[in-house]
Amino acid sequence: FLCPKCGRTYSHKCNLTRHLRLECGVGPRFQCGNCKKRFKHRHHLRDHQKIHYYANCGYEHN
Repeated sequence: FLCPKCGRTYSHKCNLTRHLRLECGVGPRFQCGNCKKRFKHRHHLRDHQKIHYYANCGYEHN
């Protein structure tokens, strides 16, 4: 199944439908409250927010 917007192909129609609904041509929906950076996926925002948390608590990652 071919995406008419970007040309990606999917072996299952349900994956193309999800791609069209959540990814292709859709701007980032989740925004960081600290720096205003935006992400398409909530889990990417959560990973990013750890940067701010660890910077504020003094934790140093090796």
